[in-house]
Amino acid sequence: MRNWLIYEPPGGAHPTLEGVEAFVTVREGFSKLAFLVPLVWLVWRRCWAALVVYALVEIALAFVARWAGVGGGGAIVLAFLPNLALGLEAAWLRARSLERRGYRLAGSTLARTQEEAEAHFFHEWLGETTRERTSSVRDGGGYRAQPPMVLGLFPQPGGAR
Repeated sequence: MRNWLIYEPPGGAHPTLEGVEAFVTVREGFSKLAFLVPLVWLVWRRCWAALVVYALVEIALAFVARWAGVGGGGAIVLAFLPNLALGLEAAWLRARSLERRGYRLAGSTLARTQEEAEAHFFHEWLGETTRERTSSVRDGGGYRAQPPMVLGLFPQPGGAR
C-alpha cells in the first residue's frame, strides 16, 4: 500500500464532479521517472526552483569531478547522485510546489492505486461536505468541537494500554 496526498485547489472546491477534477493527487515514495529523466520531470511538474538547484548541483559536480580528476565510472556515479536525491524527494518537491501555488493539503489516504485513493478520499470528502451542509442548517452554523484525534493502536481515547 502507498500513501497518497490529496491537495485541494486554491480557493477551495465545490462538491461537484468539476470540483473533484481540480484536486491533485501525489503519491509518496521513490519516483522512477524523476530519477531517470529529472529535467523532464521537473519541467512537467513545474518545480522551477528545484530545477534551478538541480542544474547548479549538476554543474558543480561536473566541475568537482574534473578538478579531482575523477573519470569513467566515478564521474557517472557523481552525475547520478542528484538524480537519486530527486527520485527520493520527488513527492516532497511536488507537494511544496503545489503549496506555493496556493493548493492546500486536504488529506491523505493509503491505497494500492491512484484511483482507489481518490475514490476513498472523495467518498469521505463528499460525505463530510453533505454532513456539514445539513448540520450547519440545523445548528445555525455555530462552532462544533472536533472529536479528539487518536494516534496509535487503540481506536478509542482512553482505550486499554
